[in-house]
Amino acid sequence: MRFLRLVFLFAAMFGIGYLFAAIRLFPAAADPTDVAFTEIPDLTGVAIAEAGARLSALGLVSTEQGRLHHGEIPAGAVVAQRPLPGQLARAGDTIVLTASAGLETRRVPDLAGLPGGEAAALLTRLGFDIDIEETDESAVAGAIRTEPVAGTNLTLPARVRLFVSQGKAIVAVPDLQGRHVDDLEFLLEEVDLRLGAVRYQIEAPEVQGRVIFQSPAPGSALRGEGFVSVIVAGAPPDPATADLTRETARDTILATPGGATPGRATPGGATPGDGEG
Repeated sequence: MRFLRLVFLFAAMFGIGYLFAAIRLFPAAADPTDVAFTEIPDLTGVAIAEAGARLSALGLVSTEQGRLHHGEIPAGAVVAQRPLPGQLARAGDTIVLTASAGLETRRVPDLAGLPGGEAAALLTRLGFDIDIEETDESAVAGAIRTEPVAGTNLTLPARVRLFVSQGKAIVAVPDLQGRHVDDLEFLLEEVDLRLGAVRYQIEAPEVQGRVIFQSPAPGSALRGEGFVSVIVAGAPPDPATADLTRETARDTILATPGGATPGRATPGGATPGDGEG
């Protein structure tokens, strides 16, 4: 009986010693749910320094990262934050703040001569809102100008009006050779072309006042409102201001003795096959 009491006493002392050692050497882990959380405030529009002070008062750490242009939030104020407002954070957590770089300005580029699609795409990439207006100001297709004009600095968001010409239709150059110089403007206007330089060749054998050479040649493709230049046989109406040439015009045929120039006006003023001159 005495032996049993000694055994029980030894067991009790061992248990007490083990419990004491376990408590002192291996304390229980802290309960992860027993932590105070703080709701992150919305700092949008607050100056960076003030935003840092507010977070510090809540036991949070702030750090600034990057800048973004903004049309309403002034430079130096918070424009974005991570984590987002309303989320929970523990004491010591870091809140990343992004500051506003203020308003952004862009210069309107010079787009004259670019294809309309390329000009519009460039304005869009620069951040402009665009309105495209078709115009007939130019015979050549493509961008002509902008409003505001090229070189203007605009604060984004901004709208730019782009004027684009669709260009004139391609037409065939009429055959003016043998025609009288007085009729040329009318003949060219009928196909939306214009009379360019008019030169005179005094020594030409053809009937005076008739076209002996033209450029571009008959049948050539030319955009509407393009110019056709001619050389006219004979003396000009105003020799003092006329453009004279002594060179033989290309693709002309000299008159045959006693006969008419083939394909040209005859000395009598009529062109074969044309009726009255």
